[in-house]
Amino acid sequence: MDFPFSTSTGFEVNATGPGLAAEIAASAAAPQTNEAGTAVHQPAMAVKGAPSPRQVIRGENHSKVRNPAAAFIDWLNFSFPFTLSSNVGLMELDKAFKKVFGFGVGINRHRKHLNYEDSWELGDGYGIFATGGHSVGGTSLFSLSGEGCSVVNDWLAVHDFLEWRKARITRVDLAHDDFDGQISLESVRNWFEAGDFHNGKGHPPTGQFIDDFGSGKGKTLYVGQRKNGKMLRIYEKGKQLGDPESPWVRWEVELHNKDRVIPLRVLINPAEYLAAAYPMTAWIYKHQSRIETAARSTVIGLDVLTEYCRKSYGKLIWTLWKVQELTPLEIIEQLAVEGIPSRINHAIPGEV
Repeated sequence: MDFPFSTSTGFEVNATGPGLAAEIAASAAAPQTNEAGTAVHQPAMAVKGAPSPRQVIRGENHSKVRNPAAAFIDWLNFSFPFTLSSNVGLMELDKAFKKVFGFGVGINRHRKHLNYEDSWELGDGYGIFATGGHSVGGTSLFSLSGEGCSVVNDWLAVHDFLEWRKARITRVDLAHDDFDGQISLESVRNWFEAGDFHNGKGHPPTGQFIDDFGSGKGKTLYVGQRKNGKMLRIYEKGKQLGDPESPWVRWEVELHNKDRVIPLRVLINPAEYLAAAYPMTAWIYKHQSRIETAARSTVIGLDVLTEYCRKSYGKLIWTLWKVQELTPLEIIEQLAVEGIPSRINHAIPGEV
């Protein structure tokens, strides 16, 4: 069961200002959470007192190297057209999972999961694969926990797998780790009370602040509600893990496909979508891509297609040029097909 892979990222961006965040002179910055891993290229927005950005690579979040510019996938649910007709079908799917995620279908759970009749563990307790049932429209579910996300090595391969299987993301959690606590929970709480998490459209988001009252177990601020499809958690991750002196703060947005289409490229550009979630998350990443509510889906940018072409056909082009001794123009004339790729967003020049 083979499918195409790509190996680099690209995106269209909608750069916006961070509002109050640009004036921050930040001090140090019991939740429902997960762990995960990927990273992006591009520095974070310059914010007074914020961590110094640097170039990063995919997967570095789960190394011991601190990476203040990165965001990563912390949970992933997706559904895709698949009906289990025999063990052979499950074996073929298992092979595909192993190729993409590094693990496959594990033990049978012998029970239902959500609206699905049958379910299996994924890998060593990394998540759940579920299928079967009259109310699921011929689909199956792949639910990857934070621990499962942390062992995924190539999120671009995951992106291509979902595209190949015509999958739909139903939930994704995106996280950024502020290891040095540049922005404190008290500062964040003050921003929320001042209305700085409201983008000016519709009703302001609801919030909930959980105080540890100095116990060292960690504070948490929730912005928005899961039932509305978007919720931001900002919490003292180091303290939640058991170190009462840790300054480590995690910013984590949970997105569901309620009244919105979650584009597949969120898997390869998580920092951009996290930065665009609320006005006060803009400091996380210099450029932003916004998920449009309702039926609008974003497309893969020109950079991804260019890199995909280079990885897939670079050697062919080199052979035509160096071995066949064709001129660059002859190569273009031989390979070009009239038209614009549907996956390229028609953005204003300079925004892609």
